[in-house]
Amino acid sequence: MQGNMVSKGMKRLSLSAAVLAGGESKRMGENKAFLKLGGKRLIEIIVEELHHLFAEVIVVSDNPQELVYLPARLAGDIYREGEKNALRGIHAALSAAFHPSCFVVACDMPFLSLGLIEHMAAFALEYDLVAPRLDGHYQPLFSFYNKMGLPAITVALEQKQYKISSLFRKLRVKEIGEDVVNIYDPKQLSFLNINTREVLRYAEAYLNE
Repeated sequence: MQGNMVSKGMKRLSLSAAVLAGGESKRMGENKAFLKLGGKRLIEIIVEELHHLFAEVIVVSDNPQELVYLPARLAGDIYREGEKNALRGIHAALSAAFHPSCFVVACDMPFLSLGLIEHMAAFALEYDLVAPRLDGHYQPLFSFYNKMGLPAITVALEQKQYKISSLFRKLRVKEIGEDVVNIYDPKQLSFLNINTREVLRYAEAYLNE
């Protein structure tokens, strides 16, 4: 959607990508996946973008009947105890993925830099987790997860340890520094979450520019 530096004529990566669309959207008051930006639903924008790069696209949702029209495989949470959390969505995505590594993104992040994702993909088979780090904080919902890390994720869920950050010391992590992020995405819009009406208005204004 933004300026993407993707190799011309390249084949789709033999990796999976998953969109987590199971959030409760409390701040927005409605399903964020169905919010419209530039006349398209956010979930449609993201799935379409990911199809440019990945051999397989998955959407993780508790309500798959609403999403059957999308050109993507649908998956639901396997662990359903306790409060809704992103970790169980990541677990569902990895469990459903055909490929050994899966890029995971939230359904309210439509300004994907495919160039940045392609750069990160180069490390996806070597590490359990490939994650950008901005201002000292990892971005776990714009990251690659390898199936080799699935046992650690499963244990965390069984022990009700839902913070994704607690996994980092248990996994082999490839950190993508801010200097690298800025090469592909100088405005860092890949990490913009459209989770309020104000941010949605900002996104519309940016798109109209």
